[in-house]
Amino acid sequence: MADPEVKPAMPVKPAMPVKTEIASHRGGALVWPENSPTAFRNTAALPVEQVEFDVHPTTDGRLAVFHDPTLERTSDGTGPIAGYSWDELQRFALKGTEGERMPSLEDVIATFRPTAIKLRLEIKPDHERRPYPQSPAMVAAVLAAEGVLDRTTVTSFQVETLAALLRHAAPLGTIWILSNYVMTDVGIAGAIRTAQLHGIPALSVHRTMLTADVVKTVRDAGLGIGGFAVNEEADIRRMFELGVDVFTTDRPDRAVAIRAALG
Repeated sequence: MADPEVKPAMPVKPAMPVKTEIASHRGGALVWPENSPTAFRNTAALPVEQVEFDVHPTTDGRLAVFHDPTLERTSDGTGPIAGYSWDELQRFALKGTEGERMPSLEDVIATFRPTAIKLRLEIKPDHERRPYPQSPAMVAAVLAAEGVLDRTTVTSFQVETLAALLRHAAPLGTIWILSNYVMTDVGIAGAIRTAQLHGIPALSVHRTMLTADVVKTVRDAGLGIGGFAVNEEADIRRMFELGVDVFTTDRPDRAVAIRAALG
């Protein structure tokens, strides 16, 4: 009796997101002055899923929303941001605005509270790339006090910072942003093992190193995957083609238009 025909098993595909989410990076840094009240107000009016911003601690225990560890590039102040109190920082105007001051974490939360947009908070290191030891606990405390832990994803280029944050709180998610140096030195397999060791459920890879193979490898390991520094039309379209969970872009307006055109 002939053996019954054995049909090959269908390949099991990892779960895909319903929709690739768009994160307005620094509130749309190529459209409006980055991390400014204007940028956040305008992002709040867009059909994006996330708003990305950065925090640094002040000398008196506040969290300032500002990208660089020093003030010169995007404000009329000088020196390390963590060397000032909150009131002192409010003396400095943001460049490209009509005298706007940098917002606090509480200010950004207030802007997006009436919306469905999720918060994507990056914990920054100091001007020597050293983690601020107080930042994880401070971030956790503010998010909990404001009642937004369940709508905030916390990110960092430094995996130990995320591990410290998780010892204080359980936000919506955490994402380890992989610099190209990390990708070159340890590879995506090494990054996956490190993330799993620290309980980090998702990775973000620079657009120049984000390939279909990387997406598959990360998904097969049970982790989420996203991209960053995605601003040009071709790169934005590729993120949708790859089906990543989310990507950050300084041109959220462009990303929204492209997604709408793709249907």
